[in-house]
Parts: sequence; structure tokens; C-alpha cells
Amino acid sequence: MKKKELEEVFFIEKEIKDLEKRIKNYEENPKTIKSIGKRSSSSFPYIEEHYTIECVVHNPKVDILKLKLQNFKIKLENKKQEIETYIEKIPFSEIRQLFRFRYLDNKNWIQISHEMNKSYYPKEYTEDSVRRKHDRYLEKN
Repeated sequence: MKKKELEEVFFIEKEIKDLEKRIKNYEENPKTIKSIGKRSSSSFPYIEEHYTIECVVHNPKVDILKLKLQNFKIKLENKKQEIETYIEKIPFSEIRQLFRFRYLDNKNWIQISHEMNKSYYPKEYTEDSVRRKHDRYLEKN
């Protein structure tokens, strides 16, 4: 599996958050239509009356975005499962853990180094060392 494929989960999650934000915005700010008119009263003395009709219009874009959102969530779960399967097949525990932190927990290299230091004390990991281990493994496999 290539680095770009592994990183796809991160980008799908960002896209899901964006869609959720857009849907919320459409739902909180519905489109309204106003109609202003005038008419005469139905009885004498026929006085001109003014009226306003206001209605909220359902935006069909919301339904389309909800469908997209549902599809992206399915895609995300499938991609996560694919990545989990890939990570489980890594023969080295240290590298498996590093990949889990990076691609399933979406941690950055500094956070990963701290987590690895907790798990593998007294061995010491730095931001660069975990990134290099990651990159070397991907280059070899």
C-alpha cells in the first residue's frame, strides 16, 4: 500500500466534516420567499389592504449533500478497514503501532514519538526517527 492510499482516510474525514458543516448551514439558514401584494377589501368601503406572504423553501441541495455524506461515510469505513487489514499484516510490532497512530488515530509525528516513548521505554523516539522508520518501511514494501 502506498503512502497516498494510507493518507486517504485523513482527507475523507476532512471532506465529511466539510459536508456536515455545509448541511448544517443550509438547514440553519433556510431560503425564504416573500410575496408582497395588495387587494381591496371584500366589503364596502372598498379599502386597499396590503399583505405579505412568507414561506420557507426546502433546498434540494441539502438532500444531495446528505446523500454524498452517507456515501463518503461508507467510503471512509471501507478505507479504514482496508488500512487496518494492511497494518495487521505488518510483521513488526513497533511498525504496526507506528502506522496505527499515524493512519487510524491521525496523529502527527511528534504525537507518535511521545506515544512510542510511552510504549517502548527506555528506547527513545524522536519526531524524525519515527518518520524515518515509517518511510523506510514503505520504501521496502
